[in-house]
Amino acid sequence: MSKSISKNAIFKTVLNVFNIILPIIVMPVVLSAIQDKLNGYITMGEAWTAVFMIFASFGIYQYGLREVSRVRDDKNKLKQTITSLFIITTVTTTIISVLYAFFLIIFHRNDGYFYTCMVMGLNIVFNMFNVEWINEALENYDFIVIKTMIVKIIYNALTICFVRTQEDFLFYIYLTCGINFINNISSFIYIKKKIQFNFLDLQFKKHLKPMFSVVILANTYILYTWLDKNMINSYIGSTEAGYYGVAQKIMYMIDILMFTIVQVSMARLSNYLENHSKEVYLKLLNKIVKVYFLFLFPASIGLLGVSKQVIIIMGRGTDTYLPAVPILMVFSIYMLTIGVDRIIADQIIYIFGREKTDAKLVLIGGLLNLVLNTLLLITKTFTPTTVIATTLIANLVVIAMEYRLVKKEIKLDIHLFAFENLKYLYYSLIFIPITFAINKFIYGVILSCILDVIVCCSIYFIILIVTRDKVFFELLFIVLAKIKILYNKLKVI
Repeated sequence: MSKSISKNAIFKTVLNVFNIILPIIVMPVVLSAIQDKLNGYITMGEAWTAVFMIFASFGIYQYGLREVSRVRDDKNKLKQTITSLFIITTVTTTIISVLYAFFLIIFHRNDGYFYTCMVMGLNIVFNMFNVEWINEALENYDFIVIKTMIVKIIYNALTICFVRTQEDFLFYIYLTCGINFINNISSFIYIKKKIQFNFLDLQFKKHLKPMFSVVILANTYILYTWLDKNMINSYIGSTEAGYYGVAQKIMYMIDILMFTIVQVSMARLSNYLENHSKEVYLKLLNKIVKVYFLFLFPASIGLLGVSKQVIIIMGRGTDTYLPAVPILMVFSIYMLTIGVDRIIADQIIYIFGREKTDAKLVLIGGLLNLVLNTLLLITKTFTPTTVIATTLIANLVVIAMEYRLVKKEIKLDIHLFAFENLKYLYYSLIFIPITFAINKFIYGVILSCILDVIVCCSIYFIILIVTRDKVFFELLFIVLAKIKILYNKLKVI
């Protein structure tokens, strides 16, 4: 398969930019309409559906992406692999959907967010038709982008038109679930037209054991933050959990754009390691790391500098969600560690088939997170901000253990924390005094935010140009070449 990684990255970047722009427009509308109490209900609904979704999907995204990427050049094996994995996730989704309903009825039927959780639980059922992992393994990013953009435009247009007050809360959660179903079923129909299921020589036992390890490995972020939100809800309240949820969603919007580089390269890395050589794989990996860090570090530090403005803008200029500001500031640093962990876990450990070992390391981090949160309760310093701080610490410990695994056991000659990679972090640290100065003297929220972004981006680009950064200029030449090609095509038309 000869699809261009740069072309795939462009498609995925367009989609992720689109996924950032629309929430920036719509999220303030929703937050101001439903207010902080109902936002807390949604946060709890998202928290419970997320943890049950982990077991319903059974690691299919990461595992399916790797396995389909390995056999995508063999049509018969491709059909058998897809059929086997689809049957497994259909069974797990059915079982978990029933367990989710019983769980809520038994333990949460008297909570204010009970009905919200029940409705949002439909997303677990709809997960049965989520086959985007097949499209990504086959690198069908053109279809993914076009389909998702159409669905999201409809969803956001309906939200803006009909979600105005707290009375529209139920319509909003119904709409969210319905759009999720349409998005999933569209991909399922598309795949079914291209690839027919093959029920001969199905293999289940081969897949079950590694998929179970992936359940833990691929959902580290969800497991850690799920623990945080549920402890906040239990000891402080669902409204405070909602503040945590708002900060998390804002961080996620930026994080998913950074994830583009990792996401579009996973299938290619897996295919290279399986069908080419370790040297070819390592060469591509080193290139991906540099490009990823070039964007990740300034995005993380930049978000730290504009956290207050972003929260106020998302709250449509009100002070309702101001308690989320310090939470978002810590989340911005946590985003940085998530990015580093993705490189180590997803693009090295997982691709080398060491997910079982990594799952143990992740569980150690989860236990550490629980211990640290318990210490916060004992010392009466338990707040949404300190909770995400302990999660940050736990993630750093996991990263240290994972990197040791890469160097000592996998024995991959990669220097992830060399100066040539970390220099982008050092360049980005200058954003902190710059944003502090601008925010101190410029009082307009939107104006100060715009100035922060323009000044920091300009200085970052100047540093890259002055230092003659090789990665930056390579990307610049690629972009200019693409623009030139597009211009010539339009000229001919």
